[in-house]
Amino acid sequence: MHGPSLHVVRDELELGEAIAGTEADFIVLVRGGAVLSDDANDTLSEVIGRFPESDLLYGDDDGARRPAFSAVRLRGQDYLGPVLALRTERARSLGGLRPEATGAHGYDLALRLSAAGASIVYVPSVLASPGAGSDDIHATARTLPIVRHHLGQLGIQAEVSHGRGSALDLRYALEARPLVSIVIPTRGGSAVIAGTDRVMVVEAVRGISERSSYDNVEFVIVADDATPQSVIDELDALLGERLVLVRWSAPFNFSAKMNRGAVHANGEYLLLLNDDIELVSPDWIERLLGLAQQPDVGLASGLLYFEDGTVQHGGHLYAHGQAGHIAIGWPADADDELGSMSVDREVSGATAACAMVSADDFWAVGGFSSLLPGNYNDVDFCLKLRSLGRSVIWSPHVKLYHFESKTREATVAPSEIAALRSRWNSRIQVDAYWPTTGDDRR
Repeated sequence: MHGPSLHVVRDELELGEAIAGTEADFIVLVRGGAVLSDDANDTLSEVIGRFPESDLLYGDDDGARRPAFSAVRLRGQDYLGPVLALRTERARSLGGLRPEATGAHGYDLALRLSAAGASIVYVPSVLASPGAGSDDIHATARTLPIVRHHLGQLGIQAEVSHGRGSALDLRYALEARPLVSIVIPTRGGSAVIAGTDRVMVVEAVRGISERSSYDNVEFVIVADDATPQSVIDELDALLGERLVLVRWSAPFNFSAKMNRGAVHANGEYLLLLNDDIELVSPDWIERLLGLAQQPDVGLASGLLYFEDGTVQHGGHLYAHGQAGHIAIGWPADADDELGSMSVDREVSGATAACAMVSADDFWAVGGFSSLLPGNYNDVDFCLKLRSLGRSVIWSPHVKLYHFESKTREATVAPSEIAALRSRWNSRIQVDAYWPTTGDDRR
């Protein structure tokens, strides 16, 4: 049995001619002057044999490893690399090349295939070495109108502008302005931040109330009995009718407290939030809601900083049987070779310290597991969402400080580790959206 035939092209003129006339099964577009690896064609043929329904394949180069395919990330960044293998028949079905996409036909074809529901497959092998023109692949001056056209074809309303590096900034329009329930568990604890003693939940709520640009919100405060009455009084004075106070008398259980808060929430969307945060981005709710309203998105989260300004959360990383945070400890302006910290992107999971989810999706997965009272409850929650085909999206445009563990001691019970691995061990070995090798965990 013969493998698929491949026709290699190296510029857009050859690409157009190949789509029109080649008899090969696949067209391999080599972009930016890249040099194919010696075994690239054999590797592509092998993967096509394993995934015979694939319509577009892309892979690594010796300058960067790439994440699995994500339609949301592709809208914001041409991250597919210098080698694209396109099924010829499928490329012809799109009507060939669009003159308006000259200079970025590979990206345009990838977006059109994505919109058509094509099978796009990541090949975890080095297919090429980047060429001298590799930066031209990511020229946002060309990609910006292509993305606008793509969104128009999908009927998605969004403002598209230049972002940082190779990324575009997509500000999704809101389909509606629903009530958002901000669910915050607390015991009214205090901590010293920047040399000042503060009641964490009061200052978190004050910052949100005074600085958020989205006002259709309620605050569901799940307060331990130990919460001082003075804290409740301050919250009542700040929020008035927007305060939904829920009492908690049982021992600490973050999962159960969040579930109880969700029971009392009236909003169509839940914004799950720790009490030890400080708002940076006034439009954070619009950003999260715009993402959460996209088809197939189950949860949206953002960029959290430690008190010293370094990164605390760039999304979850599930690898080697453990769960951690992407980019933890990185300087605020740091990025990887793909520009991953500059673009809305799919992640395996995200922290419940700041997470937007629809109430319907929250209850569809049964909320948080009370068997994970202090840790990994958000990992379990995200994996349950993903098991229903819902994606988790992290955005660099939603920024908050997270004074992590300032209000409680951060310990992990052996039972929590055991529970996580008993449920999801096979799903936390290799992270599809943040490639790692060996112990290279960022």
